Amino acid sequence: MTQQTGNDSLTETTTPPTTPVTVKKPPFCENCHTDAEKTGLEETAMAAVREHAFAVNLIGVSEMLPRTSQLLFINVTTAENHTHCIELTIKGWRVASNRNDCMNGDFRQLSIHTKYFETLHALLTEISPEYRQRFGGELITKLSAVAVEQEKKSQNTE
Repeated sequence: MTQQTGNDSLTETTTPPTTPVTVKKPPFCENCHTDAEKTGLEETAMAAVREHAFAVNLIGVSEMLPRTSQLLFINVTTAENHTHCIELTIKGWRVASNRNDCMNGDFRQLSIHTKYFETLHALLTEISPEYRQRFGGELITKLSAVAVEQEKKSQNTE
């Protein structure tokens, strides 16, 4: 939204306020798994956000796009400052768009917008070389810490 001052010149550009989409939960049914699926999908997304946050510039569940028991979207800004809207369904993870909070992919890049990945890690590994570097570096750091800890334990038991 742009705001104008009295002299008709543009002075400030602001983002309009956003309202999260709220999906009504259906009543619990013993024969259906709607609540369990929703919880599982959201838990998977939140765990993935926490797990991969160190290796990207920005990551979070979209508050603007629909969130149902079978579909939700995550916004990611990679270390290279490329934005992506990632779709999570029971099929897996998919790049929905090269813009945050957008479900419309680029028809010129069908290969990436139609490919499903089993994990967010696999998807990020494919689209971000810097993610691979950061993730590998963090893995080496953690493995080194484990090796040091095991070395200390073995010295204490001798």
